[in-house]
Amino acid sequence: LSLSGYNRGMSDILSPSPPLSPKKLSVPKVGVVSLGCPKALVDSERIMTQLRSEGYQFTGTHDDADVVIVNTCSFIAAARDETLGVLREMAGGKSSGQRLIAAGCMAESHGALVGGVPGVDAILSTREWMKIGDLVERAGSQGVGMSGARAQNFIPLSLTAASATPTPNSQPPAPADGSYADWRTAPIRRHAGGPSAYLKISDGCNLRCAFCTIPSFKGDMRSKAMGAILGEAQELAAQGVKEIVLVAQHLTDYGRDLRMQDGLATLLDELCQVLPADVWLRLMYAYPHGIGERLIATMAARPQICAYLDMPLQHAHPDTLRRMRRPPDADRTKGIIRDLRAAMPDIALRSTFIVGFPGETRAEFEALKEFLLEVQLDRVGVFRYSQEPGTHAATLPGQVRERVIERRWHEVMQLQQGVSLARNQRWPGRTIPMLIEGQGESDDGRPLVVGRSFRDAPEVDGQVFAWGVAPVGTIVPVRVTQALEYDLWGELA
Repeated sequence: LSLSGYNRGMSDILSPSPPLSPKKLSVPKVGVVSLGCPKALVDSERIMTQLRSEGYQFTGTHDDADVVIVNTCSFIAAARDETLGVLREMAGGKSSGQRLIAAGCMAESHGALVGGVPGVDAILSTREWMKIGDLVERAGSQGVGMSGARAQNFIPLSLTAASATPTPNSQPPAPADGSYADWRTAPIRRHAGGPSAYLKISDGCNLRCAFCTIPSFKGDMRSKAMGAILGEAQELAAQGVKEIVLVAQHLTDYGRDLRMQDGLATLLDELCQVLPADVWLRLMYAYPHGIGERLIATMAARPQICAYLDMPLQHAHPDTLRRMRRPPDADRTKGIIRDLRAAMPDIALRSTFIVGFPGETRAEFEALKEFLLEVQLDRVGVFRYSQEPGTHAATLPGQVRERVIERRWHEVMQLQQGVSLARNQRWPGRTIPMLIEGQGESDDGRPLVVGRSFRDAPEVDGQVFAWGVAPVGTIVPVRVTQALEYDLWGELA
């Protein structure tokens, strides 16, 4: 996701800082820039929560900050390229005395690469979040030599050799109690920047997919206590949030480490009891093997839960899935989709897939296309395979040529465009609830609102455009008049 969007997002959630204690009269002003996924955006709020508790002030624009923290992304090569570009841009625009800290996923997984960017004064890995206050304090100290751009001038907060970052295929070291593990799951103060907000219910992942580096720097899955989640959700609702998007690396695994059965379904039942009836709950990153009868029944029975589910399937051919170290049972996935649609006929299903994974034959690719035509998913995102150093996938034979990957990506996107249009064409003439996110007018002066229906997740799915006037942050009925490939048009009912 683009820097501009997240710069805007972090600026929107910044609120006036509390009065400084006598010990914090000369602390630096801090700016935060968040790159990457929604989970990273929640991490950035956690950074701000901890720093606020220590008396630090925040500024809505990084130009006014004494210390700028960039929460980096390391998901795929394209994300790392964007991260490096942002760091170079911000380092080049530093004002006199301003300090730049690179933190987060890429600082953990590619510390040397991040550290090689001239103008980056310090790095902080994901397993050192709890040290952010010390680092910012030292960054603002006149006695700390942070102006240099070389690694030897970094503030020495790297991990000890005993807990160095593992390779992606190794078991991450267990974090010490009371430090990293607790930091990931502790309650945070939320500051809503709009009608929609993300809520991270766990961090880390117990899966070891062949293409993924996340467990190497996030560690095993650790669930947030249910009470903390309920409190965070109520805090967001009290600030006017109308849509809470539950996110995690592996949403349907929630509660396993807490020895809960049907943990996600139990959590949803509790959330629906404490939240107002007009607040939406949306589920993202729900792996299919964790979707059972209890979860489906809960979603169908609770009007607050959007009839929407994001299931990252990655592929459909069993041989490809085995090489990915994923469950190779596409027939079971089809059964889950049938069960979801039987319980919720209007449910919108989203998934992501990878094309060009090592060893992907033409026959395997055709099987993926046939799967998409058969199951008719509403929303599909497609990744071009990215060879990530240190992953098992990078060592596999049969690496697919880039031009073949590009051609296959276009084939799938073109196919899915037709499927998406067909799914959208079920809505003209019907009324659908819409969360208003913006107002404007057409060239001829007609008032127009834009937002999303229950079928559309923030930032990754389509939008709804409707003629009329309604306040931002309200949920209103819209009569659909036109369906496009990704968006719907209508008028306020």
